[in-house]
Amino acid sequence: MHSGTTAEVARTLLEHLSRSAALIGQALVHTATGAVVAGVALEEVAAWSRLSAQELAEVLAAGEVGD
Repeated sequence: MHSGTTAEVARTLLEHLSRSAALIGQALVHTATGAVVAGVALEEVAAWSRLSAQELAEVLAAGEVGD
């Protein structure tokens, strides 16, 4: 295991980036779900999310909102 200032800074940064990525993923799912529930076409929401309609449908069906 590496230790020292560089390793600690890298570890801390990567932990924060990982948490931020999870929060962004949650926001994408919540926002996409809201748009689809409000009546926006799944294909349109998928395009805005840069996902295929099938990928978005699978994500929404699975309720992938992770913590």
